[in-house]
Amino acid sequence: MPDQFKLPQGQPALGRQRVRILSLSGGGYRGLFSAQVLARLEADLGGTDAAGGIGQRFDLIAGTSIGGILACALSLGVPAHRLVRLLVDHGPRIFPPLRLRAMRRYIGKAPYRPEPLRDAMVACLTPQVAATPIARHPRPLLLTTLDWTTASLHLLGSQATPAEDALGLSFLDAMLATSAAPTYFPPHRARNHTFVDGGLVANAPDMLALRCAREMWPTAQISMLSIGTANPLGGRNPADMPRRAYQWAVPVIEVLMHAQETRATAECAAELGPQHYLRLNAHPGEAQTAHVALDTATDGSTQILLGLADALVNDALAKQRAQLHGILKSH
Repeated sequence: MPDQFKLPQGQPALGRQRVRILSLSGGGYRGLFSAQVLARLEADLGGTDAAGGIGQRFDLIAGTSIGGILACALSLGVPAHRLVRLLVDHGPRIFPPLRLRAMRRYIGKAPYRPEPLRDAMVACLTPQVAATPIARHPRPLLLTTLDWTTASLHLLGSQATPAEDALGLSFLDAMLATSAAPTYFPPHRARNHTFVDGGLVANAPDMLALRCAREMWPTAQISMLSIGTANPLGGRNPADMPRRAYQWAVPVIEVLMHAQETRATAECAAELGPQHYLRLNAHPGEAQTAHVALDTATDGSTQILLGLADALVNDALAKQRAQLHGILKSH
């Protein structure tokens, strides 16, 4: 593996005139969809292990939750096809089958242990890199988390960004902080602070990434590739609205995350325009929705997510190849 903290040749200078952003949404195991989209694009562009993968084509990578985990790995030069394999291999251990799964999310402790998630991160990054402060990373990287201690959005930025993390969180702590999804995992505690999933306030970090890039490169032309997690369409049947207070706990989180994602992507599209903003996402069909929950990591969900990603990329390469290559081509 190449030196994770050595700037690759061609690293963009702060004064460059064209800037490319990759923004990755949260969504639990559905992040497999995001990883597969990137792996397919990586293959189309001829990405290899030696070249550091598709992540090296971006000047800034931002992510929330599983998107934050993927963002870290991509920024460190891990090719997307390895991330697909990592999620397929570790997903069933991170989200094992549980009896009364939905009820356990309403009542009692978080149903999933953080240790299998931690193990997957260490397997991806190596222990040495996982222990390194994210603020020491030289490439522009931005993660989101919610600091429960201060009740505020906390941006976990690398040293190259204006949002450089001042708390000194390691890569591992930062990845656990951005992905500590309430009702799924316990909060993550580090540096005398308690963190929960950044998806509560920024499931799609597009606008945060755009503001960060504009501060870093105020005169640059910015382009963004934003990738979702094959989330089900967000509309709800009024007849299914919870009737009891405790029943709001799970659905209200999901509704708020979807609402924020929709608003952020719409605002970013309006800011950058269709030539410089491309959102890649797909929504499962009605019969598929029950099989692609955030915490479902079965053979069936894997095949659905991979199939949705392949179909989306095939369509994008047929209809939007020029736009994709305009965003992704090498500096």
